[in-house]
Amino acid sequence: MISLSIFRNAETVGYKAGDVIFAAGDPGKAMYVVSEGEVDIKVGGRVVECISPGSIFGEMALIDNSPRSAAAIAKTDCKIVPLDQRRFQFLVQETPFFALQVMTIMANRLRAANSRMAAKEA
Repeated sequence: MISLSIFRNAETVGYKAGDVIFAAGDPGKAMYVVSEGEVDIKVGGRVVECISPGSIFGEMALIDNSPRSAAAIAKTDCKIVPLDQRRFQFLVQETPFFALQVMTIMANRLRAANSRMAAKEA
């Protein structure tokens, strides 16, 4: 979970339930922090994670400059804070704890994906 206090004065973007924030294959120009509401992450039309306030999504495409590997759909009305590459790099440099939080979230997602794969193989 990301500390929302560092985004206290950041500009948010509102989405209504059902709005597509981005689709799989889109270019990754920003990552996002959920400040209110929930966002579903879908791969192949299947929800793989529900993102709640204080968590992030879209970070992979921003880090490796690859197209989006999943779609992000507003599950509820929500407000999110977009972070472009410049702001992300600033936060990583100036707030090492932010970088650790991002890495922890990514590691947890990888472990969950590995568990799902192992369950399918069993």
